[in-house]
Amino acid sequence: MSSQTRMAGFVPVDSVFSENGASYVQYSAGDRLREARAKAGLTLDSASARTRIRRDYLEALETMDTRGLPARAYALGYLRTYAGFLGIEPVGIVDQFKREVDTETGRAVPSAGAKTRDPIKLPRGVFGALLILVSVASVAWWYSEQAPSFGAIANLPSPPDAAPEWARADFQPELRAADIGSIWTGVPLGDAAAGERLTLRATAPTSLEVQDASGRILYSRSLVVGDIYQTREDGLTFSASDAGAIQLERGGVDLGTLGLAGIPVENIAVASAEPAAGELE
Repeated sequence: MSSQTRMAGFVPVDSVFSENGASYVQYSAGDRLREARAKAGLTLDSASARTRIRRDYLEALETMDTRGLPARAYALGYLRTYAGFLGIEPVGIVDQFKREVDTETGRAVPSAGAKTRDPIKLPRGVFGALLILVSVASVAWWYSEQAPSFGAIANLPSPPDAAPEWARADFQPELRAADIGSIWTGVPLGDAAAGERLTLRATAPTSLEVQDASGRILYSRSLVVGDIYQTREDGLTFSASDAGAIQLERGGVDLGTLGLAGIPVENIAVASAEPAAGELE
């Protein structure tokens, strides 16, 4: 047999000829599955048991009834498994199955182009009318914003005479001389009625702290030579790191020092300091 004769008579390995010599090439993918199963002597039930694919799925594959098949990806997976089990080349029958199913369902036939919507056509002159309306609205808005500034109902400022005195631009507060004497009204001054004032003067570096009768600190500072503390209040107590460095005066009279030189004192009254000052004289 020549090579040309062999090529002319060549058919795929999975093709089986019927009695009249027609090959499966003319059969659908479902027919090929059914014929292969019949040649193997299997029923749908036995094929389902051996492939573990539901019987109704196998039947749907053989009848190419897509309504009885699961989703497309799962159906093609079952088809590959079933074809391999029956000795049919899976890739070829899957392609044939997809092609025939798509043609039957209309997916493989180019459908008419989707009808495009006609663009909405507005009557002639609508754009011009819209532009005019927008312009009029803009002018009206601008006029409503500007009208109060020059209209008859504008918010005019109040006349100068209507404003309170303190709000006028030319208002000048009245400057009154402070009454110094009124500052001491109601303050217990003791000897202040006689005009006497107690003066503490530092004659050497020292520290001085002054407290009132309630214990509140009125004065606390480190003094240098020449520093002065004056008061008219009675009942004060004094503390100093060097009592001899504090010179006392009242009403121009020298009362001596707060204490002995180099000796610290704490919370002593002026009355108790005067005898100590007398001892130094």
